[in-house]
Amino acid sequence: MNRLLLVNGRIRSFDPQWPDQTALLCENGRVSFLGDDFDARALYRQGDEVIDLEGKSVLPAFHDAHTHFYHFAITLRRLRLEDAHSEHTALEAVRGLAERAAPGEWIVGRGWSLQRWQTTEWPTRGQLDEVAPNHPVALAAKDGHTWWVNSVALQQAGISRATTDPKGGVIERDASGEPTGILREQAIELIKPHIASPPERTVLGGLRDATDQFHTLGIASADILSGSMGKDLELEEAFRLLQKQDRAGMLGVRLTLWFAAQDLDRLIGLGLRSGFGGDWLRFGGIKLYADGSLGSGTAAMLEPYVGSASKGMEVLTAPEMAAIVKKAAENGIACAIHAIGDRAVRNALDAFEGAKAATAANGLRQRIEHAQCISEQDIPRFGQLGVIASVQPCQLMGDVETAERLWGPERSKRTFPLMSLLKAGAALAFGTDVPVEPPDPRRSLKGAVLRPKDDGSPWTPGECIAPWDAFLAYTRGSAWAAGLDHLQGSIAPGRRADLVVFNEDPIDCGPARMADALVVLTIVDGKVVYRKR
Repeated sequence: MNRLLLVNGRIRSFDPQWPDQTALLCENGRVSFLGDDFDARALYRQGDEVIDLEGKSVLPAFHDAHTHFYHFAITLRRLRLEDAHSEHTALEAVRGLAERAAPGEWIVGRGWSLQRWQTTEWPTRGQLDEVAPNHPVALAAKDGHTWWVNSVALQQAGISRATTDPKGGVIERDASGEPTGILREQAIELIKPHIASPPERTVLGGLRDATDQFHTLGIASADILSGSMGKDLELEEAFRLLQKQDRAGMLGVRLTLWFAAQDLDRLIGLGLRSGFGGDWLRFGGIKLYADGSLGSGTAAMLEPYVGSASKGMEVLTAPEMAAIVKKAAENGIACAIHAIGDRAVRNALDAFEGAKAATAANGLRQRIEHAQCISEQDIPRFGQLGVIASVQPCQLMGDVETAERLWGPERSKRTFPLMSLLKAGAALAFGTDVPVEPPDPRRSLKGAVLRPKDDGSPWTPGECIAPWDAFLAYTRGSAWAAGLDHLQGSIAPGRRADLVVFNEDPIDCGPARMADALVVLTIVDGKVVYRKR
């Protein structure tokens, strides 16, 4: 019998029915006792592992509400361009890989950013052709909504000047009508089927590394959301491999999967309903895309972008989205809708309102992912409809300049309106969108509490939330969004023994120091999986 006794600490339960205590007992993967040291020591049995916390704080382990965990694992084994500070740096990285790659092998990477390069000029296929003339190259931008590809990749995908833009996507073209090598939104799906999957051993190595990173950060569970606007071959592959790992008892992070909306009929045919699964792998629902992204200029807005006639792009029209959400809800399947612009958020809320009866009848928890820019009149609707705002405040810090440039100062004030959402009774769930952003929860906590601009001053300070509320959104809130709040997100007898220990109390130390608190111990399923040396 696996028993772990923690004593002499500060146990923050995050459960109003359980006041903070100093000790707890983990038994068979669950918390079996929460109380004081005196009573805890009376429970000691020979062979129990005992950890003296020396006054350190214990919190529920983090649940990242929005990840692409499997893709993150693969990314760890591919070309990473997050640190490429210029176009030249990125191109030289591609050149180096092309020189080592087998003839015709795909070169795949992600993470480049015009903002980091300090330019507004999009790169071209010709630049990639120069450094990798004999290899197909596909490089996803940091946000994943724009890809930069070379001529070989375009040829293999059959994309030419004669190719029409797919619905909800754009093939950027030069003045003569030739593709430039920049693909947006649904146009990316033309390339994906041609990219070979990495060998299983490579993926398994990436999964181990990704799991280790999550454990060092105090993350025990996460939602994996489809990253595809069409058929998500990668997530289907992920599900098969993760099932295999689950059966072998090899998963170290609890995962809830959200499949592509295109799979809805198949999921209904299989009889799957939200919540189906076990302790480590389960079905959450489907992921829909209402729009694109801020950085790519494809977030759907109610009014045009600054200096442009464009209002962004609807990946799904409002009627299309409403029909999918209603059908899913009637069949017991929850929806997570990607919506960044205020028009996209409104369309998503309208769709959920239209499915209100079926949502209630089947006890579903509906979510909007990102919810970045929200019209003032739509903020109260989150609370009224019970729609969860699944937000990644870490993205706030990198979006200040871009939002003000593309949306203008007034609309930017409605970007990440966290305090307004809380006041309106909305449920918040926090995450990172890894690998779009690093998986460190402290970055999202910092973004929510401090909202820092480059100079350290807060961006729209009235939308800063308290540390307590930020931690709740990353534990109870994200557990609620996944339908797991009865099992995790708080510490109480009977709940999962998924815990994180900090070197100092990250809530009491104050907003300025909160992001510097260090994880010293992570416990998943009652077992120590990370211990800071």
